[in-house]
Amino acid sequence: MTSRRILTGVAVLCLAGSAAAEVTRQGEWPAEEKKVSLSVKQLPRAEAVKQLAQKAGWSVVIEAPSTTPVDVEVKDQPADKILELLLTDGRYVAKRDGSLISITPAVEAADAAPADAEPAAEAAAPEPPPAAKPAPEEKRGEDRVVTGGSTRVEAGETVHDLVVMGGSAEVLGTVTGDVAVMGGSVKLRKGGHVKGDVSVVGGSFDADDGSKVDGDVDVVGGKARRGDGNIQIGVTKSDGDKSGLARTVSDFGGGITRTALLFVFGTVLLALATGRMDAMQGEVAARPMRTLALGIVGSLVAAVAVIALCVTVVGIPIAIVALLLGVLGTYAGICATLTTLGAAVFHHKSQSPYVHLAIGCGLFLVASWLPWVGGLVTAAVVLFGIGALVATRGAGIFPKKVKNEGPYRTAAV
Repeated sequence: MTSRRILTGVAVLCLAGSAAAEVTRQGEWPAEEKKVSLSVKQLPRAEAVKQLAQKAGWSVVIEAPSTTPVDVEVKDQPADKILELLLTDGRYVAKRDGSLISITPAVEAADAAPADAEPAAEAAAPEPPPAAKPAPEEKRGEDRVVTGGSTRVEAGETVHDLVVMGGSAEVLGTVTGDVAVMGGSVKLRKGGHVKGDVSVVGGSFDADDGSKVDGDVDVVGGKARRGDGNIQIGVTKSDGDKSGLARTVSDFGGGITRTALLFVFGTVLLALATGRMDAMQGEVAARPMRTLALGIVGSLVAAVAVIALCVTVVGIPIAIVALLLGVLGTYAGICATLTTLGAAVFHHKSQSPYVHLAIGCGLFLVASWLPWVGGLVTAAVVLFGIGALVATRGAGIFPKKVKNEGPYRTAAV
């Protein structure tokens, strides 16, 4: 099976190349090159060469390979042989200095010959090749702003900045700037390329294999899903370049940092808004199931309200302010929930709410990393926080309505 896959990859590359293809090596190349494995699908030749360089430990400067997509599936083959197969679409010169390799067209290399070389007879001198046309300037594309709907960047289409309010974006082509989506999701399909950053608020980021993001991906209030390995996020800090252990350590360190910031935020609220925090803690402790139910209903209503506000231009700034206040209030509810949890576990040892908050944050950090149930624990804590905020009318910010019944006034139930 392995031999068949190797032959298939070689055949694809050979059929895609030119009959006159040739790679001239210059500099010192080792007799036995490092053996690597490479698996790419519908990736431009230049990008395939870059991935090969990463596998072989090279540094490459590429001036020539075309953007024609290729399929490669090779296992344990010398890196220099794979390089020659990737450059079957023309004549190239590969000049090597240690681990640094520059790849240029053979015609340009010929033009750069030493000036002191003996010229041929004037009559027999061949005509100089025509000057290469300058590469066309990359199309920037127009900005696209969509409110209250979804949009799609088709394959071969180029836009600059892409902004969507209250809808989703699907990218099959090229975005030369940034992508920003609020209240919706971003789907980066195979062949899609975002040269800037991707920011998603209240939605998710979904990237297929064969897509690429040159900048960073930030998702607030949702999740990011990436392909199985052939999706590039960032130029120098892609998660695909990290080992599984390094990625786990990095993620756990980030979890500790977020939990510490949550504890600091909670201590500030306990000190400055003691009564409001006590009200939310009492609601969580007295009626936990009702609080959870209110959290589920409240999150659905908030999502619908934000999307509805984003339909009109006037409602967009209101939706942004409401979303920011809602996130702040949710974090306050989460801190109240964790304080209640810490009090339930540690009340016999200490009556300090700060100690209870610290215990709750520690338990939340550990539980959120448990396999299978970590996501459910995180979702439950967030829903409890939203429910506590709703049950106490925004921690008492919105007072109960009072109806007038003659000389007596009673609070509406």
